[in-house]
Amino acid sequence: MPGYFINEINSCVDDSLTGYVRAHSHLELVGRAVITRSQVPSVAVISGSGSGHEPATVGFVGRGLLSACISGSIFASPPSSDIFRLIIEMKRRGAKQILLIILNYTGDRLNFGLAMERARELSIDIDMLVVADDAAVNNCIGPRGLAGLLLVIKIAGALAEQGKNMSEIVDVCQKVRGQLRTIGLSASGIRAPGQQQAFELFEDEMELGMGIHGESGVQKLKLLPSRQAIDLAFGQLIRGTRALGVKRDDNVLLLVNNLGGCSNLELGIILKDAIENLEHRALHVKRVICGELMTSFNMKGFSLTLLKLTTDMSTTILNLLDSPTEAFAWPKIISPTQLSTSIQTLSDSLEFNEQFSTQLVINESHLLLDASLAELINQALHAVVKKLHNETDKLNRLDAVYGDGDTGTAFARAADTIAQDLANEKLALDRPSSLFRRLGLIAESRMGGTCGAICGLFFAAVAKNLLLSIPSGVIMNSFSDAFEAGIQSVESYARVQPGDKSLLDTLIPTVDFIKSKREQQGFTSQDWKELATVAEKAAYDTKNLIAKVGRASYTKSVDTQVIDPGAYAVYIILQAISDVFAKATTR
Repeated sequence: MPGYFINEINSCVDDSLTGYVRAHSHLELVGRAVITRSQVPSVAVISGSGSGHEPATVGFVGRGLLSACISGSIFASPPSSDIFRLIIEMKRRGAKQILLIILNYTGDRLNFGLAMERARELSIDIDMLVVADDAAVNNCIGPRGLAGLLLVIKIAGALAEQGKNMSEIVDVCQKVRGQLRTIGLSASGIRAPGQQQAFELFEDEMELGMGIHGESGVQKLKLLPSRQAIDLAFGQLIRGTRALGVKRDDNVLLLVNNLGGCSNLELGIILKDAIENLEHRALHVKRVICGELMTSFNMKGFSLTLLKLTTDMSTTILNLLDSPTEAFAWPKIISPTQLSTSIQTLSDSLEFNEQFSTQLVINESHLLLDASLAELINQALHAVVKKLHNETDKLNRLDAVYGDGDTGTAFARAADTIAQDLANEKLALDRPSSLFRRLGLIAESRMGGTCGAICGLFFAAVAKNLLLSIPSGVIMNSFSDAFEAGIQSVESYARVQPGDKSLLDTLIPTVDFIKSKREQQGFTSQDWKELATVAEKAAYDTKNLIAKVGRASYTKSVDTQVIDPGAYAVYIILQAISDVFAKATTR
């Protein structure tokens, strides 16, 4: 588990609350109670829990939501004495009635309940609402409270802002609570500062139905793709022991909550898959709320909350959820779910660019190759495809030392497209300018990153030069000039120089070797073997270079000297080509 950026365990909660309050001028901090500076409504809505779930509940304090919240230590209910003091403070600030809304955990029930009983002894008009929305676990005190609490406190806060009395607020919130279910799913356990980890998961495992304090759930499973994991989660929520009673054509609200460790990229995928899953179940998703709202430190997981919007309450509930609030963690805009027709699917970028590029080519090159040479190129490209697939893992491992470990995958994507083009006879093997133009477009659209851009520039410049070249009796002259133009194009745009530890460090020596043979009509078998040797030496020489371009240039040097993955990729490509042509020229 990763470490934490804190000062002292004993002061981390107070430090955190101080930071949040100092950053938001509508809040003030009294002990561990965060209170809104706005005028307290007639009904003060208060919530709270142990810390470690930020932004809950500090992020939901403000006009139109909570009047105040109280925090306990990490994953520990706030003491009843602190809760009682907050109740008295809200009464002093003008609240006529006080509504406590809490999660269904033993500590919260006991401490908030005790504080409420003490307040009632002073004739304070106070009530408590417990949210127990967990669709997975139901023990002796009932289901756990999860992210569904946030919908209840938003509705209560909006009603309080409208001037409703506590009885009216509780009546609406109880109806909402009965139509609310949440299910959690995580790919990791959690170890809070100073605490033991409740359960562990291997990298290929996930836990269904765990709680927000790192408690284990109902089932440990092999890690599934997002779409399948979400279907499993909704299956438990809709058909499990605590199923939400929904049927075809019901309206629902969806809350997708990041438990702290999911990247934003993952959250977008989860959001997409959750909406599509509900639509597949013939449910109408009227609103979607998404974000890092009730976390569990950095647990790599998420929770899905469904609120059934009954016909008699749908408009009222949506209006309350849409009503404005100054609480900083509540989404400022909650949009109705867009129809799938709002997503425009574009044609493949490779084919678009191919079509556009073809329109720019007024005249095709006069440089043509005979059928036997075109067939050798066909064999060479097949060999390149095979070689790149065989070396994918090695290229990724080389790239992982300094970069993000995807060079092999990037070249493999290009290889896949070349293989498809060969199968579909889309490559003009007898027309070098057209062939290199297509290879450049493949590199641009399929590889991405620095390697894709360098390859794209190189092939595009080669294609352009071959298109404009005037055929001479020596074909090597045309290719030498074209390859040199490709090098110059890359150096001009990328500002990559020899020795910068890039694929150019293999490409430039091999182009120089080809230029040295420009007066020959063609390569001999020995020339092809020497070409591969030059490429191999150049690639392995990059071990001793310091990266000055690409992502690797930003990383600190490491003890292990490694070959540049792009330079190695160029070598194995040239090796595959050389092997085919060397064998052919010996026959």
